[in-house]
Amino acid sequence: MSKNVLRLENITMQFGGVVAIHDLSMEINEGEIVALIGPNGAGKTTAFNCITGVYEPTNGAVYFNDKLIAANHPRGKMKRMYAGTDPEKFAHMRVQLTPDQITKLGIARTFQNIRLFKSQTAFENVLIATHLRRTSNIFSATFRLNHKEEKRNRERAMELLDIVGLKDMAQEKATSLPYGMQRRLEIARALATQPTLLLLDEPAAGMNPQETLELGEFIRKIKNDFHLTVFVIEHHMDLVMGISDRIYVIEFGKQIAHGTPHEIQNNQAVIDAYLGGNDE
Repeated sequence: MSKNVLRLENITMQFGGVVAIHDLSMEINEGEIVALIGPNGAGKTTAFNCITGVYEPTNGAVYFNDKLIAANHPRGKMKRMYAGTDPEKFAHMRVQLTPDQITKLGIARTFQNIRLFKSQTAFENVLIATHLRRTSNIFSATFRLNHKEEKRNRERAMELLDIVGLKDMAQEKATSLPYGMQRRLEIARALATQPTLLLLDEPAAGMNPQETLELGEFIRKIKNDFHLTVFVIEHHMDLVMGISDRIYVIEFGKQIAHGTPHEIQNNQAVIDAYLGGNDE
């Protein structure tokens, strides 16, 4: 049986009177490529933000490798969950790791809107990310005792740029790269943090059909080469159906379907909500 890597339990995310996610539960197992799809505004990126510590969920819990990384159970819910025990002990359970703590555990992500370090080169963007795993401290850095580690980091950054096809553009400013290459640079930067779970938020956005096809092959390759589990948000259905082991579908923050690509393609609720359904 595959190891469970990520688990969301009854996640709700509310912004004032707007409920972006409502009671969302899902599981992702080791080595899978799982997609999250739904119409614009369905709450997909909000789900990613709850997983990566950008948002503290209004309710529910997130587990990574069985470690609780986010939880918010208001008083009333905790009493119901632990009926028969001391209610004061479980008055309000609250856990929230910060984004950097979650990244150090092994979760890396890209963004729907590209967020590169604009004034830095492609090489520098990746090199900065390698520092997450540094072992040197202020003392060793001050007296330049960390040169071996720095040399390894620089070599690793170049290796990753080579893997994503950007070695010859290493010294180019990140924002001067073609759009598709910026997307790949974001992935290289994420890989530099040495993740086991990679979250890709609309990686094919702005790409033409050929670029999207190549991206699908690339995602499968890095998943295998880096022994990753991949969770992807995407609107390009050809890409989703081509690479996914399983697919979750949400609408207005609620899960409406879950299954294999074949099952999702033939699910009437998905057809109606996401693909348009009938005009009758």
